Amino acid sequence: MTDWLFNTFGIYFIRPWAWLLLIPVVLLFIWQTSKKNYQSSWSNLIDDHLLQWILPNTDDKQKKPLRNFLLLAFWLLVVTALSGPSWNKLPQPIYSSNDANVLVLDLSSSMDAQDIAPSRLARAKFKLYDLLQQVAEGNSALIVYAGDAFILSPLTSDEKTIENLIRPLETELMPIKGSQPQRGIEKAIELLENANQVTGNIIWVTDGAETSQLETISNLISNTNFQLKILAAGTDEGAPIKMPGGRFLKDSSGNIVVPKLNYSQLAEFANSNTAILTAITADNTDISILSANNLSPLDNNYQKEDIFADNWHDSGYWLILLMLPIVIYSFKNKNVLAVLLLSVALYSPYQSTQASVTDKLFLNKDQQALKQYKQGEFSEAESKFKDQHWKAIAAYKNGDYAAASNYLSQAQSADELYNLGNALALAGDYQTAIDSYQKAIDLDNEHQDAIFNKKVIEDLLQQQEQENPSEQEQEQEQQQEQNEQEQQEQQDQQNQQQQDSQQQNEEQEEQQEKSPEQQLKELSEQEKQQELEQWLKKISDDPGRLIRNKMKLEYNRRGYRSQPSKTW
Repeated sequence: MTDWLFNTFGIYFIRPWAWLLLIPVVLLFIWQTSKKNYQSSWSNLIDDHLLQWILPNTDDKQKKPLRNFLLLAFWLLVVTALSGPSWNKLPQPIYSSNDANVLVLDLSSSMDAQDIAPSRLARAKFKLYDLLQQVAEGNSALIVYAGDAFILSPLTSDEKTIENLIRPLETELMPIKGSQPQRGIEKAIELLENANQVTGNIIWVTDGAETSQLETISNLISNTNFQLKILAAGTDEGAPIKMPGGRFLKDSSGNIVVPKLNYSQLAEFANSNTAILTAITADNTDISILSANNLSPLDNNYQKEDIFADNWHDSGYWLILLMLPIVIYSFKNKNVLAVLLLSVALYSPYQSTQASVTDKLFLNKDQQALKQYKQGEFSEAESKFKDQHWKAIAAYKNGDYAAASNYLSQAQSADELYNLGNALALAGDYQTAIDSYQKAIDLDNEHQDAIFNKKVIEDLLQQQEQENPSEQEQEQEQQQEQNEQEQQEQQDQQNQQQQDSQQQNEEQEEQQEKSPEQQLKELSEQEKQQELEQWLKKISDDPGRLIRNKMKLEYNRRGYRSQPSKTW
């Protein structure tokens, strides 16, 4: 209805439901008409000079038409203003939180100690889940370290991505043992500075560090405006490190290693560097401490996005000028004044806020979709967005990677092709994902994310191609052995048909010798693709393996790190 009015008359009502408030005027008109008829019936029986003493308010008949007209006009103006008349749209900038929180998680072997149940690492991961819920607004990143540090996720506003990366983390995934926290803090500072963050929080989850390492961290932090927050895992008593197979980790002298948390050392370090320190607690006290004072001043806390939402400009306030004469008259007439006060009470809440429930009901599709997207309702937002790019983002956030890849099928830029490759890879279409990554690299040969993801998928496909032929050869050898046994039994039982059997066996042997290559060639493209997808799906069910491969490739690429003397 509102769209038809705009197309026909060039006017759009933001809150068309407000016209329902004219119903009381209609009822009032009916009541006034019935009252007039009632008085007319008495006037037929009683003289006018006597009727004024019997029926009230019969002496101001001359004033009633003007007063009723003013009441009707004022109410109509209020309802029109409340309905939100608009003639044009104005672009509204969208702001997002500029908070940045970099999680630096210790994955050294000492985090497997069980002095806090079920283990230091398990408890730390639970706390990180809770912390992400507290600092959900803004951007978060994840860095892990042992003998070296690795960025698992750059700054992102999607906390679900960070949670999914935290879930499979284990100490055994690290490509090099040891504990080098200063490298993790260094990576965090580098990440924040590359993102042009003036302020930010580095949340360090650890069970301790050497004195020399703390001094290095102190020097790194002192040159920045970033806030360091420390979550200490472990106890002063410590506990042995349980290894796979049930044995305990031992040092070079054969003694069982019992790592202990030196909390007093961390407290002294925190005091000298204005850092926030708390140990892991049974309740959420630690989370409250880490998330407290997390917001920076308002002018620094939000940044303007590159996208705009076109909102109808409410022009109802111009009708106030037409109401002013009636307002002046209302001071002489209590009835009009009462209607005025009621109208102001109805109008003011909707004029003061655009986030009311009624506004949400009457926004256009894109506005509704954007609000639902910001509220995490990705499925509903996907169905309402008209822009294919935004539809793809909503589908990707919702985990519908096949739909996201369909929306991005016309991708042109390097970033869009990279996103298309991610969606295709997660949807299981690996070869097409590689092609999409390659197109992104062709447009931007320095697109490191596309280069890395393409390398990971290619390595997985190559590994599958190497494993499948060997499995077929083993199956073929077993089949040949079984056939030879059957042939020997036939020779013993059927001596008269020995020549025929030998000839038949020779033909079978020739066919069997050709079968490995022939079977592989005779497989249809669809069957080979199905086998490839089934194998890769098994790998995708183990996200820890993908994380291990990613860190291993990065570690091998660096090539300059030396083995630490302390492996826990």
